[in-house]
Amino acid sequence: MISGLQAHELHMALEAKGFSKVTKRPIRTTARSSRKLQSEEMTPQLLPHEQLTFTDENQKNKSTDEELNSRYAKGDIRIVTESARYSLAGILSMLQEKVSPEGKPDAPTEFRYKLDPEYQRRHRWSDERKSRLIESFLMNVPVPPVFLYERDLARFEVMDGRQRLTALSEFYENKFSLTGLQYWSDLEGRTYSQLPSKIRDGIDRRYISSIILLKETAATDEQAALLKKIVFERLNSGGVKLSGQETRNAVYHGPLNALCLELSANKTFRKLWGIPAELETTQFEDNDEDSDTTGESTASGIRMFEKMEDVELVLRFFAYRQISGYKAGLNKITEFLDIFLMKGNNFPKRVLNNYRTMFNSTIEFLWNALGIDAFTIISDKKRQGRPSKIVYDSIMLIASSPEIKAAHAKLLRNKSILRDELISLYKRDQAGAVPFFSGRRTNYVDTQKRDALIKEAFFNALRKAK
Repeated sequence: MISGLQAHELHMALEAKGFSKVTKRPIRTTARSSRKLQSEEMTPQLLPHEQLTFTDENQKNKSTDEELNSRYAKGDIRIVTESARYSLAGILSMLQEKVSPEGKPDAPTEFRYKLDPEYQRRHRWSDERKSRLIESFLMNVPVPPVFLYERDLARFEVMDGRQRLTALSEFYENKFSLTGLQYWSDLEGRTYSQLPSKIRDGIDRRYISSIILLKETAATDEQAALLKKIVFERLNSGGVKLSGQETRNAVYHGPLNALCLELSANKTFRKLWGIPAELETTQFEDNDEDSDTTGESTASGIRMFEKMEDVELVLRFFAYRQISGYKAGLNKITEFLDIFLMKGNNFPKRVLNNYRTMFNSTIEFLWNALGIDAFTIISDKKRQGRPSKIVYDSIMLIASSPEIKAAHAKLLRNKSILRDELISLYKRDQAGAVPFFSGRRTNYVDTQKRDALIKEAFFNALRKAK
């Protein structure tokens, strides 16, 4: 026996909401059934202390001129900076220098210049791009300054310019050979130590500039976080546009964000999205061809990793559990995830531990039940389509629900029946004018419809299972 609705009661409930019976007819809904669906939401059972509220953060009373003048006079939101220049010849020793944390002489040493704060991107420059940077210094072409934040007195983290500093460090360590040079092609294939002496000297005498946000910029950790956010967003407003999660990772790092980063490395999860299992950083650049091997890493999977979309997918699973509290649905998914992560970083540890178990067990179940096709619109064709976030949202939610989780073993024993039910569901849905399992269906009511349809498929499989 299964817990929750019995099969007959489920069919009656679904029909009352405008859901078709299991037939070959396309799935349609009326305005009346849509209104009824809104009043009968499919809200998952939340954990203790998990419930969040979502309000309009932008509605604030405007300050008066007097208040604005006072705020400016006090130096509110004002950044203190200084400039510095570093000799390229000294970059390697500078980046390798270690010091004790401020005020803790007996603590383990740390790098004076921290290259990998939470907000740095996963993308790693190719050797060709590193080589072009070296060529720029060789030709004395101006290079933009790096931006540093003084986290403690005379201890810094790199806000912008990590790739430049890493490229210089690796160059002086002979870790790559010059390649793709435009004007100094005769130097192709050489490392730093293999360059002619005058060329080495010419590079050594160059400098890279920096702008440092000093520690006295902020009086508190909270103010420091705010100011780093302001600078980070403006530094990254030009050039390569950051993804939502890259920015989120910088601005809202905390316990929940750390958990999402951890869980994104789940090897089964990576298989399902075509992300290389052991990938840490990538040199992938501008290759739009996808792999023909299902389950292997794909170009789209590597791009997802590079833009941190895998981390966003983990966050999305947790946030989607509370979509009923955010009536904009997926129309404002970036804002929804921002708010959820900002508030969710304050979840108690037991909620995060439950999240970890919930995510890992659900991924494992879906892999065992549906294989590599778990997040695709499964069909009876030999070759399936790409994984879909729309499918991911609903099938992860339903598969992790207590009533379905209690029946995991039974569903695994009858996984061919579950697969057939999902094929039937997707086939009927795709026959509609605007399928519910499509990127055009992003309203809140659409999310509820998809959840109900996936739930129907699971219960139909349980009803037919032995």
